[in-house]
Amino acid sequence: MHEAELRVGEVHGGVLQPGSSGVRERVIAVEEAERRARGRGPSRYPTFEPVLTPAEIAEVEAQFGVALPDEYRTFLAEVGAGGPGAGIRAHVVGRIDGKWGLVWENDEDHPWLLDPSGPFVETEDWADQQIATLCAAGYEPTTRDEDDDYLGGYRKVFGDAGDDDWFLEHGRGAIPISDNGCGMTGWLIIVGPHRGRLRDRDCAVNPPFEPYVDANGNRHTFRSWYLEWLEQHERAA
Repeated sequence: MHEAELRVGEVHGGVLQPGSSGVRERVIAVEEAERRARGRGPSRYPTFEPVLTPAEIAEVEAQFGVALPDEYRTFLAEVGAGGPGAGIRAHVVGRIDGKWGLVWENDEDHPWLLDPSGPFVETEDWADQQIATLCAAGYEPTTRDEDDDYLGGYRKVFGDAGDDDWFLEHGRGAIPISDNGCGMTGWLIIVGPHRGRLRDRDCAVNPPFEPYVDANGNRHTFRSWYLEWLEQHERAA
């Protein structure tokens, strides 16, 4: 990736406007203010990963065969390919062994590779979708799974690969967008009718994907979610 000095978005009526200035600098300023408040000196490391060039974003989209949501594309191009955000840190988009993927907790050996083969399956639709998947593979559950996760069915049908297949099916059409600590994660939907929306997932056994909402109960997009975090962060600092 190439470091570039691109203009970033600022808030106009709650909207991140591409091509204006503010958000990147505001995040860096509030991070530095927090370090000073804690008696720490300037960090030796950059606050954000380098932004992606238009050519690199085109490579990401070509590799996965999708168009990224506009707000997320703007973030990658003008703010950074990873850095501070809601939760502990936004996941990093990077090229590893010639492929683009999202890195979980700096674990470059296991990047998340978007599966664009179908739409993201909402939690309320999960059980019916998995029954259909198992039936298509020749296994028909005779009773509804008590936990509605159907992991046992995947293990019967797909053997040792069942756990991985089940996990990947859960995240099909979406990418991890934030590490929220203690196994909790945030996801951005890339494929399907809710493209550009976010989902929060707890660390319980088979937790549901829950929409991120604002104080008024409105569902967040990537832009409104990130700006809400930044404004709260600034007030706290």
